[in-house]
Amino acid sequence: MNIRVNKWYSLLVASLLFFIYSYKRGIYTGAGFLDYLDLIVNVGITLALVVWLIRKSTVNNVIEQIISFGFVLYMFVLHRFVTYIYIPYYFTQEYIGNPFVNLERINLIPFKTIFNDLFGTVVAPVTVMQTFGNLFLLLPLAFSLLALNIVIKKKKVVVIVFFTTLFIETFQLVENLSISGYLYSEGGIRAVDIDDLILNMLGGLIGIFLFRVYQKVLMKKQPLRH
Repeated sequence: MNIRVNKWYSLLVASLLFFIYSYKRGIYTGAGFLDYLDLIVNVGITLALVVWLIRKSTVNNVIEQIISFGFVLYMFVLHRFVTYIYIPYYFTQEYIGNPFVNLERINLIPFKTIFNDLFGTVVAPVTVMQTFGNLFLLLPLAFSLLALNIVIKKKKVVVIVFFTTLFIETFQLVENLSISGYLYSEGGIRAVDIDDLILNMLGGLIGIFLFRVYQKVLMKKQPLRH
């Protein structure tokens, strides 16, 4: 039986599922304008990016349909965890001025955080999970860009992963600065760390490697892309 595939099915279903999840999580009894604005802006930003990427993709079979669905859902979840803009905060908290950069939340020494999290005097499960979380953060991005034919050249995927992780760290620095002028903000809650960039890049390379495996195992009849 032939199953009809369409890349826009993945976009529609995954976007709808995430919107329902975000609505149930963020819109509660008594929710106001800012809560709805927060939902619309954050979902809207990610949706616009995903639509642009899916337009460039190709989906020719069920496996690629599943990858496409996972990719769309992944993009929404990625934004939720690393670049989410909590709009109500800027209108409900007391602003006292004097924004500053909290240097305690910045690490520019390579491998310092990785070593402390995995081999320090106090190794907690949460820090280990955070390390591996950063390792796998952009792995699906690298794999999906190639698997869905959004990007052909692997070198270009490496560049995209680099600028993506650089953007994430820069965004988190700016976010910390933007809320540092509010009472009890403590200079922000994000950590800006060069080790995150290293782990994200390594994860991207693993994603490219997994795509090569995917090519050889599931795409035997198609020529390797260079």
